[in-house]
Amino acid sequence: MNPKSFLGFLAVTVVIVVAAAVSISARYSAAVSVDLNEVVYPGLADKFGDVVEIQVQDKDKTLTVKRDGDGWVLADRSNYVADSEVVRQVLVGLAELRLREAKTEKKDLFPKLAVEDVTEKDAKSGLLTIKDKSGQVLASLIVGKENSDLAGGADVGRYIRKPNEQQAWLAEGRLVMPGAVKDWVSPQFLDVSSKRIDTVVVAQPDGLVMDVKREKKDGEKFVINNMPEGRKIEYQSDIDNMGDGLDKLELEEVRAAGKIEFPADKTISTRLKTYDGLTMDVKLLEKGDDFWATFVASAAADADDKVKKEAADINATVSKWVYAIPAHKYRYMTRKVEDVLEQPKKEEEKKN
Repeated sequence: MNPKSFLGFLAVTVVIVVAAAVSISARYSAAVSVDLNEVVYPGLADKFGDVVEIQVQDKDKTLTVKRDGDGWVLADRSNYVADSEVVRQVLVGLAELRLREAKTEKKDLFPKLAVEDVTEKDAKSGLLTIKDKSGQVLASLIVGKENSDLAGGADVGRYIRKPNEQQAWLAEGRLVMPGAVKDWVSPQFLDVSSKRIDTVVVAQPDGLVMDVKREKKDGEKFVINNMPEGRKIEYQSDIDNMGDGLDKLELEEVRAAGKIEFPADKTISTRLKTYDGLTMDVKLLEKGDDFWATFVASAAADADDKVKKEAADINATVSKWVYAIPAHKYRYMTRKVEDVLEQPKKEEEKKN
């Protein structure tokens, strides 16, 4: 290739590369004349005292947190107490959010940043709305994906878009976006140490019973009291962890007592007893993707005052609520004997 041809080829290549770069940039960015260090909601920090409602919405649900005296409650969860520190983090994060870069204005690209309307099918976005006591909206923001590659004071940001505006942005700041009930509350509601558990009895709705007892008071191993003759346990851990059901138990969801029905033909009844006289009676139900449970505590007549007070305190906490608990905790408290035993070998396998 002669020098003149080479220079011509080089010029064409540069034009193509520049055009491609401009095209790619245009897909996600827009030329918007604004101070890119501007606070998204100027003056919001001065209005914290006026905030009485925070609403978080996604494609599946809406959670409403309302001020209740000096604290906060989940209004659509029968006023279950919310964590004031979480509320503070949400408000501060929103007030400190600053614009960093204008992104796309194209609706078909919003899902890539998770800033589409929450009403869209398969939306991954969240809608955060802050109101005062008169119902006036102080801030409303579609919150998208987090970006942890920002250089700056916060080192992290979010893709955002204001409702009814086409412009999407990358904003700098640590905006907390709690989307589940457990994220708004102090999730641990019960803690009976697994080391205290002496026996666990699981009664299935069909009448089948799983009855286990700790082999030694200071040991980890449990034994099956109603072990079928001639059978063996497949994995010892499957019964050893049956004492862990109430240890640092956290909620996933919560409803007021009576809001979830426990049909007799689907409800599992489990009783856990401790060495020091505490009894926990648990009703458990698998419903859809959730594992619901109710709890009642009692103390033996000869238990000491500390245990009797513990039972009273537990009931004061749990009696008003039905809790959705983690799947693994549900499994610990609903074991069947047949589930933990080695399966009998077939006759042809025995011959071989």
